[in-house]
Amino acid sequence: GPPACVALLAAVARDAVELLTDPVARAGLRQCAGDNCPIVYVDMSRGRRRRWCSSEVCGNRERVARHRRRAALASRT
Repeated sequence: GPPACVALLAAVARDAVELLTDPVARAGLRQCAGDNCPIVYVDMSRGRRRRWCSSEVCGNRERVARHRRRAALASRT
């Protein structure tokens, strides 16, 4: 059957302790660069240059905002 709630909480707690006590893993912790996004993630990208928790959500919002700024600038001139 499915694991008990206590077992799930224990697994999450164990993983959190391992993450926060391992200096290499802790160095990969990043906060999302998206506006008003509180998510913290572990950057495991090849170049360690990931900016957003999700390219599909926060990254897309940033790209759309950038496009709108460029379009607004272009329409003023």
